[in-house]
Amino acid sequence: MTHWISRLAHRLADLYYPPTAYSDERDADARRMRSELDAIRMHFPDHA
Repeated sequence: MTHWISRLAHRLADLYYPPTAYSDERDADARRMRSELDAIRMHFPDHA
């Protein structure tokens, strides 16, 4: 019984952790969002 649970857990983990090929795109998106948030904070310092 625990064997199928561990196989299921590994498959779910594969779904949760994306392959490394997508990490570059995500990092670029994260950098873009951070820079946009910084620009918003500069324009609206009272709401930062």
